[in-house]
Amino acid sequence: MNKLRDLYAAGKPAIGTFFSAGNASFMECLGYSGLDYVVIDTEHGPFDTMDMQELIRAAESGGLAPVVRIADVTHKEIQRAADCGAQGIIIPCLRTLDDFKKAADLAKYAPAGNRGFIKGRGAGFGYAEWTAGPLQDYYDRSNEKLMLIPQCETAEALEQIEDIVRIEGVDGIFIGPFDLSTCLGIPGQFDDPRYLAAKERVRKACQAAGKPCYILSMTPPEAHALLAEGYAGVAHSLDFAIFTDAYKKEVSAIREGL
Repeated sequence: MNKLRDLYAAGKPAIGTFFSAGNASFMECLGYSGLDYVVIDTEHGPFDTMDMQELIRAAESGGLAPVVRIADVTHKEIQRAADCGAQGIIIPCLRTLDDFKKAADLAKYAPAGNRGFIKGRGAGFGYAEWTAGPLQDYYDRSNEKLMLIPQCETAEALEQIEDIVRIEGVDGIFIGPFDLSTCLGIPGQFDDPRYLAAKERVRKACQAAGKPCYILSMTPPEAHALLAEGYAGVAHSLDFAIFTDAYKKEVSAIREGL
């Protein structure tokens, strides 16, 4: 029911990318790329609820696990992503334990949380086989299907990470390197010992709690190194960056031959 959970349980790395510039056809193309998952970025991307739902559907058609990065911890943001069929929800900029607890409360059905009941698009509108049976069974399966993966990218979250990963309903952590390094006062200095210690602290906290830790990578060698360090997966670069770089390479090769 959740590809990211399956990969983590099997000890296999999850390779994804951030999706913010494309449409449903572009998403379908990514399904042929060998990626495991995509992060539909509604924090920075221009997507409304209908767009997001169509992108989730397109991701599923290509065998990609649809993960949605929402903007903040609100009922609307979490509910719409969950109801539309996200297999993962990433939430940025959280600072307090209460922020993380509120996220879990909104994302998970009882008894783990207080998500509002519906059998919506993500549940096959109530016709998917896994939704049959007692209501509590539906709740339990829905909680398994949806992974809550909040980001650790603030100084406050970093200082409480060992407590955060023990919150029921928090299924993993995603490290945002740019914002995390910025909050440490060393923006973009990814070789600084303070940043290296911070991201290792997060990874070890997740490892101790038996939960996956994911992180952004920007180059294949960096992705290899991060996976070798023990991260459960990487969200590799951004769709518009890879797309533009690929065309620049092709155009440059053409011009060189003129």
